[in-house]
Amino acid sequence: MNAWTRFCLAVRRKETPFHARVHDAARRVLGMTVPVIPGLHRFLYREWAARTLAWHNFWRIVYYEPMFKSMCREVGPGFKLWYAGNGICRLRGNLIVRLGENVTMFDNTGLTGLRIFDEPELVVGGNTYIGPLARILVARRISIGAHCILGSRVMLMDNPGHPVEAADRLVPGGGLPGPETVRPVSVGDYCHICTGSYVYPGAEVGDGVVAKIGAHLKGRIPPFALVEGNPCRVVKLLPISGEIRARAGEARYAAWIVEREAWTAEQEPCAAEREAWTGKGKSVHGPQRSGPLDGDARKGAEP
Repeated sequence: MNAWTRFCLAVRRKETPFHARVHDAARRVLGMTVPVIPGLHRFLYREWAARTLAWHNFWRIVYYEPMFKSMCREVGPGFKLWYAGNGICRLRGNLIVRLGENVTMFDNTGLTGLRIFDEPELVVGGNTYIGPLARILVARRISIGAHCILGSRVMLMDNPGHPVEAADRLVPGGGLPGPETVRPVSVGDYCHICTGSYVYPGAEVGDGVVAKIGAHLKGRIPPFALVEGNPCRVVKLLPISGEIRARAGEARYAAWIVEREAWTAEQEPCAAEREAWTGKGKSVHGPQRSGPLDGDARKGAEP
């Protein structure tokens, strides 16, 4: 330990009156503040905001966006790659990216194509917003519809990321999953996948689905459903507004109704089974084992 380090340690510990005075003086200096001058500091804030926004937009327009577009197979007009600290969104692997018009995403979005199939593909529909720190891991194909919102830290994957069998993971990096574990993912139009949600391999998310924060989406989800939880459950079926009906057309609207009715019919046997369990005073998760402190158990144990 050199002399300066020993001196700093002695000041923090206030080992002597001298060190204590130095410590208190340093605290007073570090605790100094400058009074706010409303007109001046408000102007300085606005100048800083305008200057940094102009700087970031300049580099976004002339440098980062063109580089990113050059790595995509298709990019529609109106694409925006907003600044979030990285400058550019890095594409990893041999990923084919197709973006519709007016797609918005951030430069810290993670897009990765695994080398399981020759040309993993990501398709994003028009007017879709992908929030900061989203992660999309593609082995074969992930499609996201138009007019969707994906919140920050959302993750979509069509594969488990690594082999399920432990022996197959005994390689540097953990290895790649087998082709048989890859199942394409589709997210319909008008969906809102909230912050921190996960979309699992094989998920078929219907049009207009709203997933609450932290939902884990798997399997087939009917159109215009509100879902939550891990694993996700349908809270309710949402109404389809007249504007969406007019935009989609009567044929597509009728298909939505048919799919929702089919899903409802599939749930009726499950609902009847749950009612049968609860009607017998049993949990929907199955019969519960009596513990040693249950009243009935104590009565049975009494002589």
